[in-house]
Amino acid sequence: MGVYRSDQAQLTFAAEFGGQGADAEMIEATVSGSTALLAADVSAGSRTITVDTIATAALVVGDFIRIGTVAGTASATVNEHEVRRVEALSGTQQVGTSPGNVITVLLDRATAFFHANNEEVKEATAIGGDATRNDKAKYITFIPGVYDTVDTPDPEMTIEGRRFLSTQSKRNFSVAYAGQQSLSGSVSDFILLNGWALRFPIGKVVTTPSALEGSTILLNGATKKGDVYISADGANVSNLAVGDYINIDDGSSTVSEVRRIIAEPASDTFKLDYPLQFDHDDDVSIDEVSTSAYYTHVITETTDLDSMSWHVHMKDSTETAAKDFNRRYVGGMVNSATISAEEGGMVTMSWDDVEFLNMVHNQQEQTTVGTNLYNGASIQANMPRFGLMQQIDKDDINMGAMAVGSGNDGSGYPSTQPYYFSQGTIKYFGVEFARIRNFSISINNNNEARYYMGRQGARSRGPYEIHEGARDYSLSASVVLPDADFDANSAYNVSNLQTGATELFKQLLLEGNYGGSTQATAMTGMTATLQFTRGTNDFIYIDIPTSSTAGTPTAGSNALNSQGMFINSAQHSITGDNPFQVDIDAIFQGLKITIEDSVPVYP
Repeated sequence: MGVYRSDQAQLTFAAEFGGQGADAEMIEATVSGSTALLAADVSAGSRTITVDTIATAALVVGDFIRIGTVAGTASATVNEHEVRRVEALSGTQQVGTSPGNVITVLLDRATAFFHANNEEVKEATAIGGDATRNDKAKYITFIPGVYDTVDTPDPEMTIEGRRFLSTQSKRNFSVAYAGQQSLSGSVSDFILLNGWALRFPIGKVVTTPSALEGSTILLNGATKKGDVYISADGANVSNLAVGDYINIDDGSSTVSEVRRIIAEPASDTFKLDYPLQFDHDDDVSIDEVSTSAYYTHVITETTDLDSMSWHVHMKDSTETAAKDFNRRYVGGMVNSATISAEEGGMVTMSWDDVEFLNMVHNQQEQTTVGTNLYNGASIQANMPRFGLMQQIDKDDINMGAMAVGSGNDGSGYPSTQPYYFSQGTIKYFGVEFARIRNFSISINNNNEARYYMGRQGARSRGPYEIHEGARDYSLSASVVLPDADFDANSAYNVSNLQTGATELFKQLLLEGNYGGSTQATAMTGMTATLQFTRGTNDFIYIDIPTSSTAGTPTAGSNALNSQGMFINSAQHSITGDNPFQVDIDAIFQGLKITIEDSVPVYP
C-alpha cells in the first residue's frame, strides 16, 4: 500500500520559446493509423495546423498526433517533432486522396517548434520510438532552487448556481453551470543555488563564456528561437564534436547563448541540449567554449516576457511506476516575484504568483465518465486535459549537462553552495553608508489574463492569453545606521553626500533631488548595488537602476526612463533596537542582474 508523499514530489521548469502554452518536448512516439502532410508552414506557438493527403484513416477528436517527420535511424531526426492532441476539426476529410481537402486541426496546446510544409502528421498511440533520443529530448528539467512547498496551479473552477423564476427550487438555485477557469501557482522562499529562476519576472538572459577555442565556424542558415538543430560550416567546423559546449553569436551583448552538442545526426548538423532562446542570422559565429571557461549571465528587462512550463512529478511511497502522478502546467507568466535575504540566512527567491493558460496530466481514465468526450480516439482516454508526455524524474535533473552517451549523464541536482546574506553588501552611490539586516526586492508585472471568444480544448475555459502590464519595482530593508562620529572626509564619503549616521534622514528629505542646475540633473534618484560573492568568478550583482559594468550602476538623470531609486519612507522611530535601526521603503525605475558562475546553460 502506497501513499503520495511531499518528499517524493518534484517540480521542474523550462522556458517556452515557442510562445505561451508551448511546452517543449520531442517525443518520437509509436505511430500508426492516419498519415497526413502539413498543408502549410506551422510557426512555433500555433494552436492550429492545416493538413491534407490523409492516407489511411480519418483523424478524430481525441487523437494524439505526432507533428514533424522522424528519421528512424540510429543517429536522430534532423527535424523538430512533438505530440499534441486533436481537440477539434473543421473541413471535410478525404481519406486516400492525394492531395485531399485541406482541414484545420485545433490542438490542445500551442506548438513549441516550427514545422515546414509537407512534414508528416501521424497518429501517436504511445510514447515510443527511440528511447535514448526521447530521454535526451526532455527539456523541462530545471529546478528553481531548494524549495519546500509548491502551490500547484491546478484549475480553479467557477461553477455558479443560477435561479429560474417560478420553479419549485424555492430559494435554492435551480441549476449549476460551469464558468471560466483560472490557473495560478507559486513557489515560495526557495534558496538560490544559481541564477536560473531570476530572469523570468524580468526578461532575457545573455550568456558569454570567459574563454573560447578554435575559429572560423559559422552558422549555416538562419535559426529560429526554439530550434534544437543547427547546421554549421567554415574551415574548422570539423572540430565540433558531441559533448562540446558552443557559444552562438559570441561577442553579441543581446543574443549570445551557450548550448551543448549532444548528437550529430548528419554531417555538420548538430542537435543541441536545449532549444535556442534567440533567433540567429546566417553566418553568425559559432565558437567552441574552452573547458576552463566560466560564464557571465546578464539579465536585462524585456517588454515581452518568456512564459514557462512547470512539470510536477509525484511518486507514491512504494515508487511503483504505474502509480506516478504527473501534471504539466503551460503558458506560465510570472506576475509577481520577490528576492530577499536576512541576517544569518541565505538569499532566497519567491515566484509569488504565476498565472498559467492550461495544464495536461497523465490521469487517462475515470470510471464514471462516458466515452463520448473523445469518442474514437487513437488512445482511449476520457479525461479532459489528458496528455501524452514523458515523466521527468530525478535522473533527468541535470540542467544543460546532457549526456554524451546513452541517456542523461545523471549529474542530478546542482552541487553549488547557496548565496549567503553574510556574503552580501548593499551600496548607495557606490559606498556602504548603512549596515543591512534584511532586504526584499519586489517585482510586479501586473499581468492580465484575457478570455477571448474562440474555440479551445474540450472543457478548457482557462485564459486564452496573458499580457504583461505596467512593471513595478520596490525595495524594503532594515538598516543599522553607522557610527555617529562618521568622518565625512573618509574613504566612505563620496562627493560630500554622505556625512554619517544622519545621512539616511537627509536622503529621505532630499527625495532624490540634488538641486542640479538643469532639469536632467535635478530629480535623479539614488544608485544602489546588492552584491553576493561566493568565490572567484562566482557572484550575483543586482544594479539599480542599471549598469554597463557589473557593480557600478549608471548614475540616474531626470530624463525619461533613466531615474534611479527614491526613498518613500525611512522612519527614524524610537524603538528598543540598539544600535539605532531604520526601516526603508523605496521604489526604483529598473535593474540589471549579472551572474558569474560555472553553469553554461541557462533556461
